Amino acid sequence: MEYIKINPNDHIVCVNISKTYDSNERADNYDRARHYWVLSKKRVENANLVLAIVHGIVVAVFHPVRWYQSENSMWLNRYEFEGTELTDSLYIGKCVWNEINPKSQNPVAYINC
Repeated sequence: MEYIKINPNDHIVCVNISKTYDSNERADNYDRARHYWVLSKKRVENANLVLAIVHGIVVAVFHPVRWYQSENSMWLNRYEFEGTELTDSLYIGKCVWNEINPKSQNPVAYINC
């Protein structure tokens, strides 16, 4: 297992999609990662990357274009983003436990935000 090495210019939001992840459905990682998060709007506005994490490993990387409050009434006070997937990111396949608390129950973590 190789630990992630963060570029100091990257401002990252990590979202844990372990509960909904299916390795056979790669195309759905965007939908799993993009919505219904309780988070700090102020912190994510500075983020240039979103890492989708499964059991500590980065499975997908996205460049968020915009963050907004969810309009789904079932998910009040939650946010989602629109963005593009970066399939060639050096972060894919790396472990993030050296940067975030692996015992945290919060599914959202911030690096350099």
